Amino acid sequence: MVGALEYVLALGGLAISVSLMTSRRRQPPGNLTLPPVYGPWYLPYPIRGVLAMAKLGMDEDNFLLSLRRDYGPVVHLPWPLNQVFVLDGSLIQKVYGTPSSTLSFTPIRRELQTVAFGSSWKISQGPGLTRMFPVHAKGLTNLRIDAPVERFTRVVQAKVAHLKEQIESSPEEAVEIPIVKWVIDTMFEAATSGLFGEEFCDRTLKAGLQKDFNRFDACFALLAAEMIPMALYSLVPPIADGMKGREAMFSVLAQWVEDGLPGLDEGVIHDMAQIGLAEGYTSREVATLLSGDLWALQANAPYVASALLLYILQSGILDQVREEIDALPRQNEGTSDPVVTLKTLASMPLVASCVQETVRMNTSSFSIRVVEKDFVLSASGEGGIFIPAGMRVVCITRVGHLMDELWGANPESWIGDRFLPEKQGDALSSKRSREMNGFGGGISICEGRHLATAELKSILTIMLSNLDITPLKHVADPKIPIQAASAGNLWKGLQPSRDLTRPGLGAFQFGASDVSARVTKRKTS
Repeated sequence: MVGALEYVLALGGLAISVSLMTSRRRQPPGNLTLPPVYGPWYLPYPIRGVLAMAKLGMDEDNFLLSLRRDYGPVVHLPWPLNQVFVLDGSLIQKVYGTPSSTLSFTPIRRELQTVAFGSSWKISQGPGLTRMFPVHAKGLTNLRIDAPVERFTRVVQAKVAHLKEQIESSPEEAVEIPIVKWVIDTMFEAATSGLFGEEFCDRTLKAGLQKDFNRFDACFALLAAEMIPMALYSLVPPIADGMKGREAMFSVLAQWVEDGLPGLDEGVIHDMAQIGLAEGYTSREVATLLSGDLWALQANAPYVASALLLYILQSGILDQVREEIDALPRQNEGTSDPVVTLKTLASMPLVASCVQETVRMNTSSFSIRVVEKDFVLSASGEGGIFIPAGMRVVCITRVGHLMDELWGANPESWIGDRFLPEKQGDALSSKRSREMNGFGGGISICEGRHLATAELKSILTIMLSNLDITPLKHVADPKIPIQAASAGNLWKGLQPSRDLTRPGLGAFQFGASDVSARVTKRKTS
């Protein structure tokens, strides 16, 4: 029986079918097929696309799983999305492995640089950005992030030491804090210091830039969707407010560039700024280019860090995690602070498994490619799905993170040791690694993944070495709906409510939702 909403939409579609009906899709050659189109057959394509967009924004996980169940591994979502979603891990890997001459990420990256990060088309389409791409990728490899990790760690140690002072001065020798906010605030300062240097971090603190960053980040999903023309930004209140926050970011960044990048003599940010200046860009134009790294630094890892901490504290695996952390060498005899380096952080397989499991549970990445040439997506080598040039292919990694056949009967349950080698056979490990794409993949894989992973391990190590933390109660943001737990979800611990307005943008954010926690100095035997 046709639902009331679909009936109304069908009538509306008929009334405006002449203007809204999309053009016929190109027929594929030979024995190839076109991907199925989402939505009821009786609705025009644009109405189907609007339905898909609405459902994606209301319940991302169930919508994506329903796509896989009802349409198979590939489905076409028509206007206004007008994208082909790839929902199968093996086909996603084929997309990742296809040469950029056929499936290109570069146009997406360049467009985002303008529509979200404010660079002029001259800058985003110019040779300077082309020169920056390989420098950026090289500058964020494990071989070049020792100094950023060291700076990050120093800030976290100082923040934890300050928290311990508050605990010592309290009559109860305990403090109650919103733990997610504390982690995010600490990560903002530590990560900014790590990648941009202490001097720039001091400037952001004096300018109160975190609040401006949050204003910009709040409108990022609208910008990244590219559905609102830039000429209308000032007429859309969330975007207009976000643009004010972005301008404040530009102001601090530009002055820092104008002053010669004080406090930063090496590293990826330094190298990118130098390329921009060598191209003759103004300090503000360089600031627009660097703003992308500032956003990527703060929009994802802090939220994964808070989720990781809360999972471990409430999952029964805390003692085992602490055993690994306590086995690290100490900075000085009798001190609680371990030596935190890339080498020591890599020596904790259980912590690494916990990070992987949190990335699986708390990320959704939409890796987009522009189809430059007609493309055939095939799992068997015969036949296949025809995707014509001009379309966009989107790798939907979230589906693979939730499939029962890979993760067991309760894929929505967090199991910290899930990724330990002894917990998986070779075949299962291979299948899981193919489906685990929390950082994306191929040419669009997150280049900051090594730094982000080190940050997660570092803040977890320092906090658990020094503090005992007890989650007490959920603190909800009334603007963010609290999702009911699914029937198969065995997770019973406290976690902040997921912000549903950012599908496919990486780590789950929480709005103002939080968890109150009681914090004391760690008691050791």
